[in-house]
Amino acid sequence: MPINKNAVQVGVLVGVGNLLIYQHFMPPVTDVKAGEQFNMLAEGSERTALLVSVGFSAVAAGFVRSWDTFLVAGIVIVAVDFAYKHAIACHPATGSMQSPAQEAANIHPLPDYADVAQ
Repeated sequence: MPINKNAVQVGVLVGVGNLLIYQHFMPPVTDVKAGEQFNMLAEGSERTALLVSVGFSAVAAGFVRSWDTFLVAGIVIVAVDFAYKHAIACHPATGSMQSPAQEAANIHPLPDYADVAQ
């Protein structure tokens, strides 16, 4: 089945619409990353944005009657949702998904070589 060029163009426009939906429901990714780790309000807003954007993409793809529209818009949804999920999971003090206590526990000290007999 050949790719419908017009359906892909509509998919790009729907992808831009999905970005606007995420902007409406969520603050910028940097603000989410600077906030509390696993914030329940941010997770709920992210989930709402995900459902609304998938619904918007499905309705637009239904009007165009093409899977290509839904696939192109879905790529945008996956990328933006991954960025927000990672930002929600990041700890603001470490900048990673580990808290400071977990990060300190993962450091393995080197053995004291002064005690090793030569």
